[in-house]
Amino acid sequence: GTAVELTAPVGTDASVQGVCGPAGCGYAVFVKSDSIGTSEGELGGNLMKMALYTLSEAGDPPASLLFMNEGVKLIVEGQDQNIESVRKLMEQGTEVLVCGTCLDFYGLKEKLAVGEVSNMYDILGRMREAAKVIAL
Repeated sequence: GTAVELTAPVGTDASVQGVCGPAGCGYAVFVKSDSIGTSEGELGGNLMKMALYTLSEAGDPPASLLFMNEGVKLIVEGQDQNIESVRKLMEQGTEVLVCGTCLDFYGLKEKLAVGEVSNMYDILGRMREAAKVIAL
């Protein structure tokens, strides 16, 4: 017999692609706001920057990173730290989908710096496919 070596496609991360159970594969992160919590001042925004950075450095990237509502404000021109964190996740195999309706609402479609403009159907589809969804 001939030995066959199975390898993940170039650019994919086995931890994202390979963790499948009865509930789905991998995990998705749903970013619905430009801050974490409802604190006054800059705390919530700083926490969100730290969360995106931590995701990018943890070594276990999400299968999907999904931006909706005010969350789309995090990845437009001028949000350099967030953009860098999200690009690093994409390099690790994370798919980044951004709500087009939300970008239009805030007048930001032309300023999107990272990710793919998407829609409710695809964003909810990624949530359904994931073994778990973390909402920030």
